[in-house]
Amino acid sequence: MASDFPAAFAALREIMKRHCDGLTVQTDTPTSFEVITPSIGPNKKPIWFGAVYAKKSAVTYHLFSLYFNPALEAAVPPELLKRKQGKTCFNFQRPDSDLFAQLDKLTAMGRSNFERHGLLKAGPVTREQFEAMYQAAGGDTEALARRRKKMVRDAAKKRAATIARKQSASTSRAKKTKG
Repeated sequence: MASDFPAAFAALREIMKRHCDGLTVQTDTPTSFEVITPSIGPNKKPIWFGAVYAKKSAVTYHLFSLYFNPALEAAVPPELLKRKQGKTCFNFQRPDSDLFAQLDKLTAMGRSNFERHGLLKAGPVTREQFEAMYQAAGGDTEALARRRKKMVRDAAKKRAATIARKQSASTSRAKKTKG
């Protein structure tokens, strides 16, 4: 069966659009539809609700409430799990009414969860609110803290390696020009 990215994008955009009442559409182009909440996260940036992107290999549907909710993640139907990549992303090549109906239901559940925990209200959201929401959904906040620390350490290592590589390349170029 042939791919149909434009139709998949249009259908997925409509699903996301159906659930963005009271939210802000940050980007709406033929290949990108991004929705943020009026809440400001601990990082001082708006909290993402979801996004749909038409890429080279697939149309992707991102539902960010999955990231904070193990119970919602456990509710992803097996048929939809086959399309899941990473924590919040689902990939499609063409429209699929059954899978899109499941995604619509999942998006409604995600919105309801965000609403219940105050993530759709304007204003700041504390790390403690995120942790309370995560814990209420069955998540282990201590494991989450360990994962965050590991991510910070890994990012620092990657940054240091990049700097070292650039310095090494710069030194090599300098030696070549002198010699």
